[in-house]
Amino acid sequence: MLKRSAILIFSILLLVIGCSSPLTNKDSGSTIELSEDDVFTINLQGEDFPEYEWHIVSENNHIKLAEPVTAETSATNTISTFNFMTVGTGEDMLKIDYTNGMETKKTFELSVIVGTMGRIEAY
Repeated sequence: MLKRSAILIFSILLLVIGCSSPLTNKDSGSTIELSEDDVFTINLQGEDFPEYEWHIVSENNHIKLAEPVTAETSATNTISTFNFMTVGTGEDMLKIDYTNGMETKKTFELSVIVGTMGRIEAY
């Protein structure tokens, strides 16, 4: 019985994770609220500049890369995929730059709030 319950819960988790769509360039500047041990994906499109790549430039305490960054190149652009996992409660400002190390062409920023209470603000 316990084994069936574990399989059912695992299947539901895979379904929920699989149904969430990745964040993209247009989501820059937004805020997401997640629970601990949640995963999320960011797909960032770069232009056809082979010397430029997307790089994480922020220090993050509550999220980490779950897998290495992958890049898929087509004739006109490159899509870089970042898979993150939440690792603690709190808030991080994730910043990813499209850079060649000396010049930045684009910046992606995302506020990530981890925990069930969400953002607490004073009025």
